[in-house]
Amino acid sequence: MFLIPTIVAFLYELFLAIPFVGGATVLATGFGTVTLAFIIHIVVLVTRFAVGGSKAVPIIAIFLTIFTFIPFIAWFCHAIIAIMYLVDLIFSRPKVNQYTR
Repeated sequence: MFLIPTIVAFLYELFLAIPFVGGATVLATGFGTVTLAFIIHIVVLVTRFAVGGSKAVPIIAIFLTIFTFIPFIAWFCHAIIAIMYLVDLIFSRPKVNQYTR
């Protein structure tokens, strides 16, 4: 339950960080993709509360998503969020429930 929302958020932010493709997608949808990114980060945060994982990356991602409405700062924010989720996926492990061993 911990990995799937994080992987989805990482891949989505990675797509939006592609310079012309991500920017064209954001403009074509009328910033609907940025709103969807905000919702995805909230879902990741809620799952982290349920599972007990680290909440730092989704909180920072929610904060940075607010700044992605500024056109030239958006690429940098999406790239930073994608890198943070990648590092989070590599170095964090979900807590194992003692009853499932």
